Amino acid sequence: MPRLSTLSNPTGLIDIEKKRLALQLDDSGHHPAFSLLRLDTTDLSLAGNLLVVVIARRGNSEQRIELGPLASFSKAFHSLVDLGEDGPLTFRVLLVRPDTPKLVAAAEHVRPVGHGESESFIGLEPADLKQLPWEIEVHDQEGRATIRFNRDIYQSAGAAESDRMFMGLLLPEAVRSIARTISATPGMLEDEHWQPFKSWLAVHGITEEPEPDREHEWCDEVVHAFCDRFEFASQLKESLSKESEA
Repeated sequence: MPRLSTLSNPTGLIDIEKKRLALQLDDSGHHPAFSLLRLDTTDLSLAGNLLVVVIARRGNSEQRIELGPLASFSKAFHSLVDLGEDGPLTFRVLLVRPDTPKLVAAAEHVRPVGHGESESFIGLEPADLKQLPWEIEVHDQEGRATIRFNRDIYQSAGAAESDRMFMGLLLPEAVRSIARTISATPGMLEDEHWQPFKSWLAVHGITEEPEPDREHEWCDEVVHAFCDRFEFASQLKESLSKESEA
């Protein structure tokens, strides 16, 4: 089958909501492996013979895996041997006609279970960072950010996410990085990729976009609104109190 263009977007393309999918990642081996556990196309009127194709991306590398027809696609783990070792890992899930490379439906920027975007649209990725404990990457063309954590400290995204101390200290700075990126580019929130984050800001009471000469103050407002909602300082204080009592 001819290779699908990543720019393919024919008229009538169906956008598959991410909540319809569950993709599991196993990164315990030499190469990561994934399984598409669930793909719910109920009420989408899609033919069962459509071919399910997953495209995994990391850095400048990608790997394409065919999982078979929609009605009986493979849920086995598939090893990602062709990907680079650095950069965030994302997936595209495509539904393609079996007799033509025409794209019928797609889910973009799919994150594995446990690596998914939180309310702050921030994903988690293990990485080989040597002595660097963590770093934050803002993907300005995708409307999201990634916290890359040292895999020698946490073996999985789930382990990092379950550490209240780690997440409580990291998430506010990740949000600040996103705010700085937006404030440095006038009109960025009008881009379609950033509409979900714009809606997220509104939930936190931030309805005004950054104004010239007030970028720093706007970033502070975003971070404080986020921290006030989730009470990070109170949670960290509580965790420390429990540790001292143990």
